[in-house]
Amino acid sequence: MSRLCWLLFIPVGLVEGGFFWFVSQHHYIDGDEGFYLLASQLVQQHKKPYVDFFYTQAPLLPYAYAMWFKIAGISWFAARKFAAIQTAILAGLVYEQVCHDTRKCLAGLSAVLLFASSTLIFAWFPIVKTFALATLFLFIAYVILVRVTPSSAGRWYATAGFFWGLSVTTRAYFLMTGPLLLYWIFSQPNGRRFSRILRFVGGLIVGVTPSLVLFLAAPDAYWFDNLGYHAIRSNYGLVGAWPYKVKIVLSLFGGHVTGLQVSLLTLICVILILVRRAKRDAALLAILTAFFLGFASILPTPPYIQYFSVMVPFLITAAVCLACDYFAALRNRLAIIAATVLSVVLLSSFVAVGVQNFRPSLFTPQSSWTLKEVTAVSRAVDEMTTPGEEVASFWPGYIFSSTASPYPGMENNFGVWVGYKLSARKRQKYHILAETELVAAFARRGPPFVVVGNQESWSGGPDYSACVRMLDANGYFPARAVGNTWIFECCTRPQAPDLLRAAH
Repeated sequence: MSRLCWLLFIPVGLVEGGFFWFVSQHHYIDGDEGFYLLASQLVQQHKKPYVDFFYTQAPLLPYAYAMWFKIAGISWFAARKFAAIQTAILAGLVYEQVCHDTRKCLAGLSAVLLFASSTLIFAWFPIVKTFALATLFLFIAYVILVRVTPSSAGRWYATAGFFWGLSVTTRAYFLMTGPLLLYWIFSQPNGRRFSRILRFVGGLIVGVTPSLVLFLAAPDAYWFDNLGYHAIRSNYGLVGAWPYKVKIVLSLFGGHVTGLQVSLLTLICVILILVRRAKRDAALLAILTAFFLGFASILPTPPYIQYFSVMVPFLITAAVCLACDYFAALRNRLAIIAATVLSVVLLSSFVAVGVQNFRPSLFTPQSSWTLKEVTAVSRAVDEMTTPGEEVASFWPGYIFSSTASPYPGMENNFGVWVGYKLSARKRQKYHILAETELVAAFARRGPPFVVVGNQESWSGGPDYSACVRMLDANGYFPARAVGNTWIFECCTRPQAPDLLRAAH
């Protein structure tokens, strides 16, 4: 990497960091963030996913956030800052890899601009989801593998395996990239193929150790939470609903405004490979990694366009590096001018799509459901309860950062989806409540406080009206409102008819 690229590295990092910090603090809340963050808080309290509560993903993310909370404190704002840091580090790695591969600062700056203006990046990475952390680990493994040489120390293969293992321990379907990476290592020149693979696998084992420990502690719950739940949460099985998945792919590649950017990057990569200007192994591995991730992203049922965000850093890296190769191969001045104009048009179009999507992707949906409002709900819960008192929140995020304890079985708002499909013994083993068990708990006035609100903002559990009717029928009354959210209290004070009518 040239000296100028290194000099620009810190300013680029600061600009990227500032941008993603702003996004993280103003992005509306995604429904999944609630159970991710409550799981992180429970881990900090020395509870274990699968063993002590229902958790529907690979286990590393709550441990990473729990460690961050020890530094920054427990709050929504701190959690989002950590997500922004992960995204900014990934942006810096993309810049550094492109600069290293092309020796051109302009290429690195173009890659960073593409990264920051990608809708799938700014909409899904600087929030508390698995995408940023898992992709960061995988990208580190990718960078190591494309830079090792036959003379490199074997520990680099172990390091790559370690980071790949961390990515799998964050988002399980990244396991699908394993055959590609193993083949890539095996195909490299030099006769020490099996030694390299063994070192890579050794690092992998260390990286997946958290999963192995939790699997040994509760194997049945581990398999159910990571696979069994996903197989029964819809009527199409683990990898069914293919007609719907075809529609998702078509939407991604052109039919959806977000997909225009993915289509453009993919088209550039494919065309430049077909015209045989692709000479770099690094670009080829980036493209293949993106396609393997894309295939893995379509398998879960149901799939969502956000899943494909993990492809974008690899597509950007490949597209920019391949474009630089193409320019280097041109000899005709007119062709160079035409290619430059086309590149400027394509880059401008990509950025324009991102600018167009920026506000609606971040601020429009449920604009009242903000970090400030949800934090106010947690503060109100603390004012009404004693530390450690059980609170039944239909969305776990409302009691994250409070001192309340989640009512057992309500640590995750998705368990009630499938509770009726499981026997009572399995529900107990997996820490899941069926809706009938919730009704029974409220009938015997088990949890003294219940938090209800914004049910339309996520998928999971009874809707708002059903919750209010159920609580009303069992003697709960709405004691406090915070925005669109209500905190119901059980039977300790006279009914409040005016508040109850307002809640309806």
